[in-house]
Amino acid sequence: MNKLMLLFFMLVACLGALTVQAEEVKQQEGMNWEISMMPKATEEEQEAARWSIVVENNLGVYAYDMDSLTFTKVENGFADKNIVSVLTKTVFTDKETLKKLNNKYKDKLAKKEKVLYCEICMTFNLAEKSYAVTNMDVFGSKKTLLQHSEKELQFVPVPQGSFAEAMLEICQQAVANDAQQQEAGK
Repeated sequence: MNKLMLLFFMLVACLGALTVQAEEVKQQEGMNWEISMMPKATEEEQEAARWSIVVENNLGVYAYDMDSLTFTKVENGFADKNIVSVLTKTVFTDKETLKKLNNKYKDKLAKKEKVLYCEICMTFNLAEKSYAVTNMDVFGSKKTLLQHSEKELQFVPVPQGSFAEAMLEICQQAVANDAQQQEAGK
């Protein structure tokens, strides 16, 4: 009788262990495969992927946010493909410029922080080959907003050989690509 009772308790213990193991497997089935297959990009990597470098010169590195290209909406609700806005970024690399900027914003910079970049919203009039800067934000290395300025829309001619000229060409190409996509969709 004792042997039978012992055998019964051993079977119950084994079944209990199998039930616990099955429950663990059931909980693991809903695993997030994104995590196990590929590491998630860091915030810095996501921010870097957002920008496409356009020009590098002695002042800095110029880039634009690829997803920010937009056509201006006109009163009838349609987009004016002649007026294009885009968010650009300049990461300063010139030591003299950085020295001047750090001095200018020294009261707003946190301890051990330096001026790093500025973001500029540019609007282009493709037909007139002109552009306007609508707003500008200057940031420190710790993402501190050092200055925000907004301006009225005043177009000026795009200077030859400038970053603005390179951006004008990118905007013209975006309009051409949009026209091709619309034509292919018909």
